[in-house]
Amino acid sequence: MKTFFKTLLILFLAFSSPFALAQKGSSIVIHDNTSKTNGGENATSNLRKEIESALNREKPCTDLMDDEDIRNVLESEREKNILEGGDPQQVLTDIANLMGASYVMSVSATPGPGGTTSYTVFVMDPKTGKTIARQTGSDPKQMADNIVKQLGNSLPDDCKPHWVGEVKYEYSSNETKVTNDAGAMHASTRNTKRTKSEMYSAQNTIVATLLPPKPGSTISASRSIARVWMRSKIITEMKSETVGEIYCRLKGQNPTWKGYNLQYSETITQIGGGADNLPVSVLLDNEGNYKIVVNTPGGTLLSKIETNRSETGCNPENPPAKEAQDMPEQKMDASGFDVTGKTDAKNRDSLAGSKTMPDGKTKISWHLRLVKPKKK
Repeated sequence: MKTFFKTLLILFLAFSSPFALAQKGSSIVIHDNTSKTNGGENATSNLRKEIESALNREKPCTDLMDDEDIRNVLESEREKNILEGGDPQQVLTDIANLMGASYVMSVSATPGPGGTTSYTVFVMDPKTGKTIARQTGSDPKQMADNIVKQLGNSLPDDCKPHWVGEVKYEYSSNETKVTNDAGAMHASTRNTKRTKSEMYSAQNTIVATLLPPKPGSTISASRSIARVWMRSKIITEMKSETVGEIYCRLKGQNPTWKGYNLQYSETITQIGGGADNLPVSVLLDNEGNYKIVVNTPGGTLLSKIETNRSETGCNPENPPAKEAQDMPEQKMDASGFDVTGKTDAKNRDSLAGSKTMPDGKTKISWHLRLVKPKKK
């Protein structure tokens, strides 16, 4: 019975204390709020580097994301206006929720006299809307150290090792073919010359941004969850121009040969993509050899065909003809890609590099950092 009442007392204290169940945040997204007239993101680049360095040094269990990570996710969500306008606090809350971050940090710079710069930094808890740390000044390093000290107990000192960062896949192909011939044979035309050009352009981009692990998740040093978005744009264009002479029989006139020009173009545009939260595997052996495996989402490709035709010859009032038509949607299958490399034996906590595939059109780049507890 005494044990029963002791258990009740513990539960009562746990639920009645406002701090007993408080969980430390494990991730911060840093958003620059500097106006373009004051230099935009470039004006706070040094400050953000100092903040990142201080956090990595003092609170290495903190996952860090920035505006580039935000843009990568927004590219898939088509919510680019989230970074512009609206209530500043609501914008920061939306950013934190979108990125799954525990806290959002706002940094801004203001030019001062004599070429000086004044900085402002504050950290907000999106769940409560309260500011938990704030610092102003002109010394980026000192400000970074102070803001990290203020965060102090709000950030964890222990965590499961896991990777953060980004993997990017880019494919680009551009081809053009030009041919010259006499065109199609017709009894009513002569001395014809045709120039035909065929152009093909294809871009496919896949970005995997590793997300902070959620409480109770199975994220580990070998398995992470990433927001993966894919975008494809394919344009196929055919143009032809035929010049020569055409035999005209106009009413009330004698038959005669007249100058002739026919221009025709056909353009097929395909745009689409997809996005999803998918697993990313990072395999690293004792020799420093590693393999990063990224799963990619399925998606939808929207297509349309546009044609243009203009002709001059016998009838001077022959108007140009334009047509546009949507084509059936095409499904894009889920797939994946991987990249291998070898890390520096002295720095096994960082995987970074880029590789161009043998086709010369595909490039994969990556930069991952292992988040793990600070050595005691």
